[in-house]
Amino acid sequence: MDSMEQSALRKSEYQGQGFTLYPEALSSELLRRFRNIAEQLESAALDCHARGEQPPHACVVKDPVGPRVMRCDDIFFAEMDAVLDLLASPTMIEIAKELCGDGAIPLQCDILYKHQHPHPVINWHQGAPHPRNYPYLNIGIYLDNAGTGDGCLRYVPETQHKLEDIQSLSQLYGWEVPGVVEQPAKAGDIMVQDMMILHGSAPKHTPGCRRTIYVELRPSNGVRDSGRQSEQWIRLREQWMALVIERADKALIPPHWFETYPVGQVDQKQLLDDLKAFREPPIPAVWATFPVEHPEYPVPAFLR
Repeated sequence: MDSMEQSALRKSEYQGQGFTLYPEALSSELLRRFRNIAEQLESAALDCHARGEQPPHACVVKDPVGPRVMRCDDIFFAEMDAVLDLLASPTMIEIAKELCGDGAIPLQCDILYKHQHPHPVINWHQGAPHPRNYPYLNIGIYLDNAGTGDGCLRYVPETQHKLEDIQSLSQLYGWEVPGVVEQPAKAGDIMVQDMMILHGSAPKHTPGCRRTIYVELRPSNGVRDSGRQSEQWIRLREQWMALVIERADKALIPPHWFETYPVGQVDQKQLLDDLKAFREPPIPAVWATFPVEHPEYPVPAFLR
């Protein structure tokens, strides 16, 4: 199967079932680079927590085995050059073009850390409810392996079109919602999911930590359509995308994008200052409304 056929297949999978996998999509250099970044951010957050301070852009949870980092948000503040290189990589440009389309802008760039149980479980949820007139991508870039049966992502295909009754589904079925599939991934793989697909991940029971970068992409007009962020917020992300285009292989960029975005007009330092000064919260995900009681959910019986 040639690259065009593979691209068409992934687009069909994404639009149909709500997710698709790009195997071995991250270069070995970028994988090493972001593993180092993930370690440095984790260490800095734990050091800050040990001093009794709130780590900026990070969440540290008090697991029974001690404090552990759950996420580091807005990593572009500390590592903008690396983030630009990531977003400008060939697969990320392909995803922006083929799955997101004209006007694609990055909204978020965070790292999630999944530690061995006991650690917070990612229960069933649907991300960022929004009008369905434009695509809204949540892109997971895997820095570590996520094996079947070890807390990898679970999806319920074709649930991206409307909000589901997460409460009832969780109480009735636990992790075994009808139609559920487990989707393993390897370090260097990239997973693209529709923001609204019903998904979650059970506890990780093997040693070690799994790190995944999550990037949100959406056409700027889709953000306007949602009405949840200001025009200023959107314009700043169009500037961010302009810097991505400047880093990318020009042969991969649609010619009209050089006119659509303010390419060559953005000062990176000023943009970072503005992104900090004019931060707006993302659209929250939708979860069950109260704790679910089920013998195998959210923590399976063999781990209790």
